[in-house]
Amino acid sequence: MEEYFRLIGMNCPHALRHRLDGTVYILDHPTKERYAAFAKRYDGECPMHDSDGFCALQRGCGEKALTSVCRFYPRSPRTHHAAECSVAASCEGVCELLFAKKEPLSFIKMPLSFDGVFTPPQDDDRETHFYVPIRKKVVALLQNREKPLESRINDVVSLCEKLSAVFPSGTDENINDVLSDNISVGSSATEVDEKALNVAAKFLSGFDFRHSVYPFVQKAGEDLAFGTEAFYENYQKAKVLFEHAFPEWERMFEQVLVNHVFYEGFPFSDNGCTMYDNSKAFCAIYGMWRLAAVGYTLSSPEINSLVDVTAAFFRLAENSRLPDSIAKAMQGKGELATLDFASI
Repeated sequence: MEEYFRLIGMNCPHALRHRLDGTVYILDHPTKERYAAFAKRYDGECPMHDSDGFCALQRGCGEKALTSVCRFYPRSPRTHHAAECSVAASCEGVCELLFAKKEPLSFIKMPLSFDGVFTPPQDDDRETHFYVPIRKKVVALLQNREKPLESRINDVVSLCEKLSAVFPSGTDENINDVLSDNISVGSSATEVDEKALNVAAKFLSGFDFRHSVYPFVQKAGEDLAFGTEAFYENYQKAKVLFEHAFPEWERMFEQVLVNHVFYEGFPFSDNGCTMYDNSKAFCAIYGMWRLAAVGYTLSSPEINSLVDVTAAFFRLAENSRLPDSIAKAMQGKGELATLDFASI
């Protein structure tokens, strides 16, 4: 509450005041600890970002004007089901650290304080009871480096399909049985699912200049010729070049995906979808990111280019309702849910 009244009463340039008044809003059920919030744009971006990506509030009024949530970014404390602090892959610095890390990500317990950031008390329900064990299993599958990344992603889908059959209505024993199973769906596909590739390209092409990922997708679409007869063959060739330019790409992508699981609380969500639906959306998110990365780095196969396109994509994948929208689309059990996005 104190930060809200400080923001609305602060002296600042007229244009900045206009943006602040249209961005900060009081929550439906405000408390002293959590009174107001910044309204995100539909693409996950904060309306206070200038066109160059810098914060207009900090630029106009200095760092001390920032709220505690902004100062903590890219860190994100969560306490609903477990006391966790994750980091957002929408930050280029985070992507650089993840890509550079050789060892699998690990999670440690340590005391942390978040003065000024509201952390609600932990829930006491079944989801909380299985929140950590289920996500540990997902991470273990993704970090099994004896298998290609595509196979690991499909193993996660298989796990979530089995969990959806027993969670939340099954017994604790049913759920523990699934978690103790040896999940393996076999080898990777021999070739890219062309329908999945075309759908991923269509999804990416739906973004416009208002989305942070737009210039990267536009470049990828031009170089790969999205929507043309040559697209599939162009992608196959570009994929080979990508894997030559980034020979450890599977390790690098694994790190970002594991971080994404931790950040999002995957496969749990509040979108009303099953874990299986969410896992299919997870595959689609991976496929879209992979396509954007392969296409954008075709003409600039450098680590900075891969970092930039990854951070821009995850501003959507982690700061908007994109994963939820895709998961809901998967609920129809139509052709979309059958596409092999992991093969991309």
